[in-house]
Amino acid sequence: MLEGANQMKLQLVNILLFSDNRKNLLLLLAEGPRNSDEILDLLQVPRISLLPHIKKLKEEGLIVQKGDVYRLSIIGDILVKKARPLLDAASTFEDNDYFWSHRKLDSIPFHLLKRIGELKGSQLVEPGLTHGFDLFPELINHFTGSSKVMLLFSYFHPQIPSFSLELAKKDVKVQLILSRDSFDRFSGDFRDTGEKILARKNASVFVYAGAPLEIPALIAISENALLLGFFNKKGRFEGQYLLNLESRALAWGRELFEYYMERSDKICLGDQKMSV
Repeated sequence: MLEGANQMKLQLVNILLFSDNRKNLLLLLAEGPRNSDEILDLLQVPRISLLPHIKKLKEEGLIVQKGDVYRLSIIGDILVKKARPLLDAASTFEDNDYFWSHRKLDSIPFHLLKRIGELKGSQLVEPGLTHGFDLFPELINHFTGSSKVMLLFSYFHPQIPSFSLELAKKDVKVQLILSRDSFDRFSGDFRDTGEKILARKNASVFVYAGAPLEIPALIAISENALLLGFFNKKGRFEGQYLLNLESRALAWGRELFEYYMERSDKICLGDQKMSV
């Protein structure tokens, strides 16, 4: 009996993982019942290619048909809900496989790494040489109109202080986490700008005391955008980063940011100015 149960599990896994058409059909029906024309239109597959997959899913009891309308069975609904995190994680890595395979991922805590599929649909952005020493255009475009911004930099960019101050002057709530090395530059070469930021009630600056390579190279979150950058396995930031505008990716990014904020020291503007 146990052997039969294992074979059934393996068969169901094969149905999900080894056919994009079956997988996509099940994920589509997880959103609600669809008639055949809707399925063909949304999946963009010819009818002759889809019919064998519908037949197979019906035989396995994963979908049911009433007239021309298809929906998930109870078993199908349970299977898709259980499999979705795995499928989303696979899709996340497949979409940008070279990026992920060459990055240090130990800066992502395990509870968030298990939910990496929430970053599904991320766009890989490579700023290129035309931007020179400018901040990423996406950081400007998606962040200047936001009412709250979370920024983490474990490398130093000379425009971080002025960009943060500009946001704070617009009454944006700014939370900025810097690595110790970045903060040393920030409080040295850009001390005046740093003190102006700290003087504003809507701005907070934190320092992560650990090594820079222990944290992501970049986390930037506005109300509608998430930017993520990681060091490569040699410990260098190559300027590539991921951009995601989906709500669940934003929630994932906020959790990652808050994880590091809880492990950072807040900077106060006082007698010793710009000191922890």
